[in-house]
Amino acid sequence: MSTSTKPISAISPFWDATVSAFWVAFLAILGVNIIGNGIMPHEEAALETFAYPIEAMEEEAVADSGGGGGGQRVTALPLLAAADPEAGKAVFRKCLSCHTIDAGGKNGTGPNLHNIVGESIGDRNGFKTSASLQAIGGTWTYEKLEDYMENPKRLAPKGIMSFAGIKKPKERADVIRFLAANTENPLPFPAAEAPAGPAEAAPAPAEAAPAEPPKAE
Repeated sequence: MSTSTKPISAISPFWDATVSAFWVAFLAILGVNIIGNGIMPHEEAALETFAYPIEAMEEEAVADSGGGGGGQRVTALPLLAAADPEAGKAVFRKCLSCHTIDAGGKNGTGPNLHNIVGESIGDRNGFKTSASLQAIGGTWTYEKLEDYMENPKRLAPKGIMSFAGIKKPKERADVIRFLAANTENPLPFPAAEAPAGPAEAAPAPAEAAPAEPPKAE
């Protein structure tokens, strides 16, 4: 008695449904990948256009001390005499979210900085400063302004200043000149260091007089 061979789909409807589900899932995944690849480049371009760039904290500049080993901090003070207040105004834009600079300007998250050069370190213009900042003592000399501007936490470890600091010596010098330009009676600037000239040649040693021959007796 002969039996005819039946198709697999007729024998097992479950198998037919499984194969169909597999292809539906495969096509769905393929479609998602194609659509995703088309959208993501536009999202990345939008981030590059509209996202606010976050500057990484630069490493503190150091110069060779000439001793064949360590280095020393590069100060901006010798650059003050030739610094550019207009360039400092551009750098100072980083500070405008917290500080004002105009005479009679209001305090923000930080105090108004008009007439800051030479002022006592502490509360000013009705702004209450931190105890850590007050502990520095003295006045805002160019040395202290430059040191604080480079790394606020170095002078006031527990201060409320969240700014990471200005790491480039020339930018610090330009900002200090800008602050001085907005101070009615600023302190005199330190003299610029004169460039080292070529070393003078040492005088040639005098030639010794020829020894006289011994006299015959």
